[in-house]
Amino acid sequence: MLRLLFRSFAFLLSLSLFSCGIPLESSPRGLSAELPDTLIEGAITTTAPPAVLETVEIFLAQDSGDGVMVLQTMERQIEPDGSVNTILAQVLVGPTSKEQEQGFISPLAEGSILVGTVLDGDVLQVQLNSLDGFPIDDSYSNQLAFAMLVCTATELIAGIEVEQVLVLVKQDGLLASVNAPISDGEPPAEGAPVRCENYVSFLPPDLIEGVTNDLPVDPVD
Repeated sequence: MLRLLFRSFAFLLSLSLFSCGIPLESSPRGLSAELPDTLIEGAITTTAPPAVLETVEIFLAQDSGDGVMVLQTMERQIEPDGSVNTILAQVLVGPTSKEQEQGFISPLAEGSILVGTVLDGDVLQVQLNSLDGFPIDDSYSNQLAFAMLVCTATELIAGIEVEQVLVLVKQDGLLASVNAPISDGEPPAEGAPVRCENYVSFLPPDLIEGVTNDLPVDPVD
């Protein structure tokens, strides 16, 4: 009698579970679910914070329409490192493909890398690994290349006072000053720094007055 009652109870229980939509399985099985990393104890996430970018300006060259090259400002997004190196390095890189479509050019080629900079008074020493990326001699293109670099340093870098630029190149493990080619003014002494006004021929009209007003005035006897 008890066995009959037990079987009846088991039968009714199975009908009840079936009517509730709970499937019956012949053998037990493990249950698992994938958890996001943030919910797993001891998990380490690898998401890095986005880099903070800074907008700066550099000089590139553009044809004025009559075959004369003129310096024009161009914005760049850089990751600041507390120095002017990242800004001047953009001058050596030259225009992007999109900027080239807009008519911007650079006489600089690959081969010159910025090693470092040192500010000595109002003179910024720009140290390069070589001049391989620069045009040769005192050519128009070489004057333009130095104009881009020098005028970017003296006119567009905020936070420091730069009046002159001295380019140095490593030779035999030592730094040697470069005789920078100029387009305007009296030629500097051998190995002397140069100013942006030494490249007035490449400056746009709105910049010429400000640059020439910064020229040192000789005392009147």
